[in-house]
Amino acid sequence: MDLRKLEAFLTVANTGKYTDAADKLFISQSSLSKQMAQMERELGVKLFKKTRNGVELTQAGFDFYSYVRKALPEYHHAVDRLQMYREGGKYPLRIGSLPLAEEYGFANAFSSYWVRNTSVQIDYFERSQGDLIDKLDRHKIDLALLRVDMLDPDKYSYVPLVLDEIVIACSTKHPLSAREHVGLAELRNEEFILLEEKSDVTQIFRRACENQGFFPNAPLHHSRHRMLIKAVQNNMGITALPRRLVSTYLADDLAIASLKQPLYSTLGLVWLADEPLTLINQKFIDYVCTDFNVNSGLEG
Repeated sequence: MDLRKLEAFLTVANTGKYTDAADKLFISQSSLSKQMAQMERELGVKLFKKTRNGVELTQAGFDFYSYVRKALPEYHHAVDRLQMYREGGKYPLRIGSLPLAEEYGFANAFSSYWVRNTSVQIDYFERSQGDLIDKLDRHKIDLALLRVDMLDPDKYSYVPLVLDEIVIACSTKHPLSAREHVGLAELRNEEFILLEEKSDVTQIFRRACENQGFFPNAPLHHSRHRMLIKAVQNNMGITALPRRLVSTYLADDLAIASLKQPLYSTLGLVWLADEPLTLINQKFIDYVCTDFNVNSGLEG
């Protein structure tokens, strides 16, 4: 059976909707439906049944899911181990990161690790938080540099690396540019430009605003902080971002103010809680933690 069909099956089972699963797999809903129908014909059983909100597993589907959920990662692990033989004895290490490695100094840590460990083949790329979590769940990456504020501790393990203060950034033409501190309640009538709605930073800020009795007016969201900062510099609105992300771009046209009741967000290295760390993964985590003067808490 095609491994891609098995991965598609897991995605449909985990999302409960063909539309959401198709989006995650970057294929059309009709193509995904055909794949699942073909799989059911091959197996001779119904795997899904329709519900009011989407689909759910049948009993046969649940039994199959329990097997595939364990077997597919084991297959990928075996393939990864074989990869080092194809690449001259190099050990694979797949790392995903939010697009902020340079601002937080992770780029230096990653590159210096590679210089000292040339036997490791590093596959590194940047994506949004949602994309990285999805890739972790599907065993497409080993580790991810993520915001850990809202992660499920039963599903994900992590080492916290950087605690960063969320600040208000605005154009120097904005009245708030003269302030060093501002209260959340004072921002009730402001127009915001924020990170995407599912971003931890946006959710932390939004909940704090709701506790003050208002919902932030944010007509524009974007997944990349650099785009937000550019819009703020053009005085299109104000934003709430971690200080380290903004400080890199401070210039004559950008100002920041601290919140009177500070908000914080934490970055960390994340992996699946039920996934045992390989020796390579553990050594990489230890190296980065040493670089950031943090105790990894890992044994061995």
